Amino acid sequence: MKTMTSRSRSITATFTSILLAVVLVAAGCAPKVVPVEGPQISAMMLTNVRASAYDTVPLQWNIRQNTLQSSGTSVLHANNTNSEGRLCWRSGSPLLAVQHWSHKDILPLLTATSKDLNVLVPPVTMRYVSATSGFLTRWYAPEENAFVAVPALLSVSLPQKTLDGRTITITEHGLASGSKAQTLTVPVPSGLIQVIVLYGSGSTSNGFVLVEAPEARTDINMAGSLWLLRMNSGKATWIRCGYATAFGGDLISPGAVSFARVGPLLYMTHTHTKIGCIDTAAISPSLTFPETINTFLTKLYREGPTDAERPILVALASDDGALILEYPDVYWNSVYYAVDASGTVLGSLHADKTSIMSFDAKGLQGFTLKTPESPGYISLPSIDLFESPVS
Repeated sequence: MKTMTSRSRSITATFTSILLAVVLVAAGCAPKVVPVEGPQISAMMLTNVRASAYDTVPLQWNIRQNTLQSSGTSVLHANNTNSEGRLCWRSGSPLLAVQHWSHKDILPLLTATSKDLNVLVPPVTMRYVSATSGFLTRWYAPEENAFVAVPALLSVSLPQKTLDGRTITITEHGLASGSKAQTLTVPVPSGLIQVIVLYGSGSTSNGFVLVEAPEARTDINMAGSLWLLRMNSGKATWIRCGYATAFGGDLISPGAVSFARVGPLLYMTHTHTKIGCIDTAAISPSLTFPETINTFLTKLYREGPTDAERPILVALASDDGALILEYPDVYWNSVYYAVDASGTVLGSLHADKTSIMSFDAKGLQGFTLKTPESPGYISLPSIDLFESPVS
């Protein structure tokens, strides 16, 4: 009897594998390809909008499926006299929103109307302006269920010429009953005359603070250097990561700057200019300007309103791993563009006085949601519930 050669065994094994695959397909056991859903963006439609109040209704935008979905049920009511009821919220289950108070009588302005939303109440020490530290900047650290706060500004006082020897104190206070405040005190780098907090994220165990800091050798009104104060296990390290002059001016004015974080990437823009990005997790973080995103931004500027009295700031937001750019069309209707990490547009959301419409990346309309009580007012989430300044 002849033995089977290696070549014969290989042919037999191959035939057996093919036969097995055919049997599996016939039996319905073949591997199934699961379609990628893509980002699902959360939004809040502002309804029953009046001079003194408004309600909010959650909206889900499935970009890949080009659909919109809403229960039509309000989850939050805001008393908004003198525009005090600012809405700062985070997507998830449940949704989270930060409580605000009336300046006049210190009464809470936000009320949850559904179990699908929790209103977070920051500690008393983080609610108001401090007589010693001035305005505060604060944000929420979900892993710690805590608010983190830092003075919004440190500045020299005569006859002092620099902040050398000064420190900046970061305070973290948990929201659980009995939680106590923890502080992290960090010396300010030498040669600075101001420290202006621009953004913060995470906790003192794992987080960062972005600041702009004019130096002694420059005019105090000039744009300064950008520093990342990286926090890890209760310790902090300063890292210089660029200059605000790259934007054509400083990033200090709250009304002329916008930030959004996607994972470790922090995006920012200033007035009518380009979008910058810092990878906050990089060993040597530096300010960059993503080419594809800024090419698209130039297109938005070119095709937007032509009758604006002043430069229009593109508003940045993020949710479910997507960066969102809000910019009006030529008719002043709000349009929200979702882009991925490469800067590719995934889809857009158009809001006018009567409806909200979804479009795919090729401009094909997908779903229309009539909004008779929401004349184009949409609020996007804040991943860090970041607020600056707190007053």
